Amino acid sequence: MLAGVFPKGGVENWAGPLGLIVHHALLLFAVVNPIGNIPVYADLTRELKNQERSHVMNLAVVTSLFVVILFAVIGDWSLVYLFNVRVNELAIAGGVLLFIIALRGVTSNGTVYQQSKDPRMLAVFPIAFPIMVGPGAITITIITTQAIGQVLMICTAIVTFAFVFLIARNAYLLMRLIGPYASMMIARLFYIFLAAKAVAMVLHGVTEFIRGFSSSADPNAVAMLF
Repeated sequence: MLAGVFPKGGVENWAGPLGLIVHHALLLFAVVNPIGNIPVYADLTRELKNQERSHVMNLAVVTSLFVVILFAVIGDWSLVYLFNVRVNELAIAGGVLLFIIALRGVTSNGTVYQQSKDPRMLAVFPIAFPIMVGPGAITITIITTQAIGQVLMICTAIVTFAFVFLIARNAYLLMRLIGPYASMMIARLFYIFLAAKAVAMVLHGVTEFIRGFSSSADPNAVAMLF
């Protein structure tokens, strides 16, 4: 019965540009995954004072939004022509970095990162990149920009990170409500999932690299490699 109430098609077909923004904002939100990363945000900032923690999360969200908007404007041109790097290679590099972060989070008895005189460094790395905006979010941004254009993609990014901001700013409070021991266990558990995600990113990047190499290379030369 509900099928007759809503218009046919996905949410992107419901309200024109607004539907496109909502649809792609949900996709980007799922890739950024701020809800799943709540324990990670809280664990990385647990040694900071409340005011410092707020500044760190503010800067992390603004930096992440800036990165997404930057890639929405210059797209894959920056990777191929400016840095001579492809998305698959970025996925491998980002996966390695993410795995190191996850490994330090699982094995650390104290803070995952040494307390810096400038907590803004923590906001930029690793919270903004590669936790909030990694190769997956960059790839989604490039693909979505090609589909809906730069203006709608920028609006999509603003909507997405408005919700990310609300979640990230309250991550430490949410984990405190759970309790220190439970929050520590949950954080370590999510670092394991973060490590698994990092491995998946590396495997995906390697697979796509081999697929692209095999499709463009001489079949006899590829056969000799195996």
